Amino acid sequence: MAIVPQPCARCGAEIPAERLEALPETMVCVKCSQEIGGEFQVIVTPERTSKEGSLKKNYGGYTTRKIRKPIKRKDEV
Repeated sequence: MAIVPQPCARCGAEIPAERLEALPETMVCVKCSQEIGGEFQVIVTPERTSKEGSLKKNYGGYTTRKIRKPIKRKDEV
């Protein structure tokens, strides 16, 4: 399947096919991503496996959520 290049939502430059292959959900180019500090905010929450009310806290794993940061065009900033 061929990756179709798309324009950056912030500056309008073409996002390289390599970036789209690695991050299919991306909307910004590498330069803009570095300028805004990343496109997503990642929230990591530990999952408790201990019994309710127990003082011993056992963590079985972690749940991650990605929230897209608001993207403003460069000319709007």
